[in-house]
Amino acid sequence: MRPGPAVGALALLLLLQGAASAQTSDTVTVGLAAAERRALDANPLLAGAEARIEVYRAQENRAKQARFLPELNLRNSWGIIPKQRGAYNEYGVLVSPDTILGVKDMSWFTQVDLRLVQPLWTFGKLGYRIEAAERAVEASEAGLDKTRADVLLMVRQLYWGVVLAQELESAADDVLEKVAEAETKLMEQYEEGTATQNDLFKFEIFQYEVHRRYREVRAGLDEARSGLRAALGLGRDITIRVETEALDTVSFALGALSDYLEMARANRPELRELRAGISARRALMVAEQRDAWPTLFFGGSISANLAPDRYDPRNPFWQNLTNYFRGGGVVGFEWNFNFGQHNAEAEIQRTEMLQLESQSDALVALVEQEVREAWLKADRAYVDVAEGRGALQASENWLRAELQTYDIGMSEVKDLIDAFRANAEMRVQQLRNIADFNTAVAELSRRVGLDLSVGQG
Repeated sequence: MRPGPAVGALALLLLLQGAASAQTSDTVTVGLAAAERRALDANPLLAGAEARIEVYRAQENRAKQARFLPELNLRNSWGIIPKQRGAYNEYGVLVSPDTILGVKDMSWFTQVDLRLVQPLWTFGKLGYRIEAAERAVEASEAGLDKTRADVLLMVRQLYWGVVLAQELESAADDVLEKVAEAETKLMEQYEEGTATQNDLFKFEIFQYEVHRRYREVRAGLDEARSGLRAALGLGRDITIRVETEALDTVSFALGALSDYLEMARANRPELRELRAGISARRALMVAEQRDAWPTLFFGGSISANLAPDRYDPRNPFWQNLTNYFRGGGVVGFEWNFNFGQHNAEAEIQRTEMLQLESQSDALVALVEQEVREAWLKADRAYVDVAEGRGALQASENWLRAELQTYDIGMSEVKDLIDAFRANAEMRVQQLRNIADFNTAVAELSRRVGLDLSVGQG
């Protein structure tokens, strides 16, 4: 007997098993919510997706910073310069007592230069690039949501697989107990002469089948626990337990298919990622087109020089290279006439945008098909659970009746074995029905992009 839908997800855990760190022998008990948190923390793919978001956020911040003072430079330099002190003699001639013949004739100076450029109007160049960066962040966030949803679906399948395997083990224990009681009664009847050698042979074959399936259940439980342990990033020496002791359906009422299709169109991360990517390419295309337009800017500068041992004539007609303070600003425009290159870059972005748009209809159709399949699966699983309750009750009544008639010698071994087999198979099937319903709800949640389950009902 298979342990449930969790086994199919084990192929996804190879990467996680490599990431699990060495642990000492211990036991970890988790509920579904705790298992989901642990899986999200342990999955290395999420760390990579989060890192990509940070990269795009940094690019977004860089694009926004280009709007305000993209060029702002301050330079401060120090140096040695000859002394040039000045004084007027009695004839009104400006003279200097200094020469440039020795070290004592040297002095120092410092100069500060501040340059700035502030765009005033770019005709959308900066605005569209900022929008493109914002859409890129949205796309990366949607990619993270997609990875998170995949991890949640996987861990939910594994969790319900463990609960199912535990319930199957409990059911198998109960069957073994009843089989042992039936064996004791059969041996008594054989000794009394009311049972034949062929009855013993038939029952022995039935016992083998019960024990074989019990071993399959135990192996399935170990496999399911191993998968869940790997998904949570735990070492092989960790023994994992689940808090859910009894398998029951999650609290969920299935709505109309049209409602889930609408949810998927609005919330499915793959669609949000594609729409954000299309918007980013469109913004970049317009930005490249606007690069062919001029940029109106304000430019300013402040420059100051201090040389204490240099004469300052304070004469506007005298060009003085030291001891000054000057500042000013201009308004102008810059225009790059390389129109061919701008058009080529814009065409590249347009082509990539059209390529993404061509995927939109196909992706929407795929999403809707996945939602339909998940909805039908959940609907079928709900009916299976509801009808399975009645069938299970019927099998229990049959077994109870056969045990009573067998005790008083009014039933054959074959009929008892048939009742045992029908009850055991029905118990297993009903447990699988419940597990299938819970995983179907988890899968429907993944397909619509929203968490639909509330908890166990």
